[in-house]
Amino acid sequence: MVRNETLLICFTLLLVSGICSGQKTWWGEVSGFAGGGDNDIFRFQELVGAGSVTGTGVWTAGADLRRLLGDHFSIGTGLSYSHQYYYTSPAPGIGGTDTPGSFGLMAVPVMVRADFLKWFFADAGALLAMQTGVSRVDNMSGLGATVGAGIQYRFRSDMFIRIRAYAAQYGLVHFSPENQPQTLLNGGVTLGVGYRFIRLGSCNCPDDRNPVRKFH
Repeated sequence: MVRNETLLICFTLLLVSGICSGQKTWWGEVSGFAGGGDNDIFRFQELVGAGSVTGTGVWTAGADLRRLLGDHFSIGTGLSYSHQYYYTSPAPGIGGTDTPGSFGLMAVPVMVRADFLKWFFADAGALLAMQTGVSRVDNMSGLGATVGAGIQYRFRSDMFIRIRAYAAQYGLVHFSPENQPQTLLNGGVTLGVGYRFIRLGSCNCPDDRNPVRKFH
C-alpha cells in the first residue's frame, strides 16, 4: 500500500510540473474544497447468491490546480481524499447480520473544463485512485472517471468561491484484476475557495543598448 501511495504522489507531482512548465506568461487557479454525498458499491453484473453491499455516504476534501487556456477553457489536476461508508449484508437465506465498514481513497484527476455564461462551468476527466485501508469489498485502486458542473464567482481581489455538483466512478479498471469486480459510484456537492494568480514568464525586454562609459 505504501508503494501505491508513493506512486500516486509522484504522479501528482509529475502532472503539476507539466501544467506549470513553460516560460510563457499564463493565468492559473489554486483552490481547496470539501463536501460529501452518496455512494454506491455494485457490480455491473451481479453474482447470483452473493451478499450485497449498501453505501451509506461519503465525505471528501482536497486541493486542485488549474491552468487557464484563454477565457473559456482550462486543464487541471489535484489531489483529493474521500472516505467511503457502507455495510455488507449476507446473501438471502443465509443467517447473519449487517456489518458496517469504511475505507479511504486518494485520487488524482486529469480534468478539462469549459466556462460559459460568466459564472457557470462544466468539467470532465479521468481519475487515478489508490485505496487506503482494508475493507470487506473489492479494492478500488485503479482508473476511473468523473464529470461535474457548477458555479464559480470571482471577487475583485481574485479570490473566488465555487460550488460543484459531481459524479465519480472508481474502479472502471482495477489494478488488482478480479472476475466481475465491484465498482464504486460517488455523487455529491463540494464547496471550494481559491485564488486566481498569474505566472510570469521570462522577460522579453530588448537588450540594453546604453552607451558604455569609457575610462581614460
